[in-house]
Amino acid sequence: MSTRDERRIAVGRRLLLEDALWIGDVLTSALRHDGPARVMAPLLLSGHVSRIVYEGRELLASSNPDVALPGLVALLPPEEHPSIALARHATKMLDNQTSKSKPLKEFEGEIHQAWMSQRALLFRDVMPGFTWLQPDLGFYTLDGYVVGATIPLHMRFGLEAVPPGDYPEYFRRFGEDLIAALRIYVCLSGSADALVTTLELSPVDAVEDNDKFVKRYLKGAYDRALNLDQKLLLLLIESEVNTATTLIPLVTGRHVTAGFRARFISLWHALSSLTKVLDAHPGATSPGRDRLRALVSSTDATRLSAEGMQTVRNRSVHYEIRGKVEIAFSDRPMFGIIESLTDETFESLDSLVRDLSADLRTALREWRES
Repeated sequence: MSTRDERRIAVGRRLLLEDALWIGDVLTSALRHDGPARVMAPLLLSGHVSRIVYEGRELLASSNPDVALPGLVALLPPEEHPSIALARHATKMLDNQTSKSKPLKEFEGEIHQAWMSQRALLFRDVMPGFTWLQPDLGFYTLDGYVVGATIPLHMRFGLEAVPPGDYPEYFRRFGEDLIAALRIYVCLSGSADALVTTLELSPVDAVEDNDKFVKRYLKGAYDRALNLDQKLLLLLIESEVNTATTLIPLVTGRHVTAGFRARFISLWHALSSLTKVLDAHPGATSPGRDRLRALVSSTDATRLSAEGMQTVRNRSVHYEIRGKVEIAFSDRPMFGIIESLTDETFESLDSLVRDLSADLRTALREWRES
């Protein structure tokens, strides 16, 4: 094996370690916290946790014997929890790998099914004729921005296939499997005790829980040309954008590059997902929609499609490094991958992601509230 290949393998493992240390810090800090963030931080970041755990297993179980670490794979939970493979797609929104050519109608059908499943759960103890008194949408806000909603979460966890009575055991095992995997991944540091708890989660206690009626709340939201299922998909995208923009900076701490990758992935897929929605509904012509279209097509957004950016995205999601990626600057964040592949530096790309994400966050809220 060449020195170049050895370097790529080492960097891939290091990227996994950085992400595992970050999200492990979030989860263990939440377990030791006694405020609302104890539940809210893991719930709202479940997509990012699941992505890291899923992709970590993929690395350790690689078909390349030089990359694989079967000894660590043997220590992982033998069967992956079903919600891990589902929830990891939350950060990809409507742009996950298995759905590049998937019609938007199929996404609409999935979120409609989640809506109906949640309604059935909420209405099961409501007397006939009084269901109009029971809200069927819960959503979470932080600083006035939506960072999560129950119907998208219901879909991402696959809860329509889980009997309500099994929820406690289902989520208990989900959490245990995530923590168990992260404890194995941090062994890549050379120490089984590398997982540390450093984050102060009190700012996340400010997350507020709101109950709404879907038909009333979303009737005038976004654009009247869109139906309720399409608006629920936009709420899904908006909540992921806001989680990355509003919540993740509060829980990044010293894990700077891991936090950057999470924000970069969310912005990348938000732009693609919004383009899919906007292109599918040219009849939506509200001022809010026009502002959002201009932002998605802006010069800053175009920078994210420049040469090399797709590979930077891949290196932010998948840990095994294949192809011709050079590790040229080992003293730079992400080992110089950004500088090697693009005209950006880590600092310039981080600034772009922060600014464009903040603009997108504002545009989505203004569109929904207009």
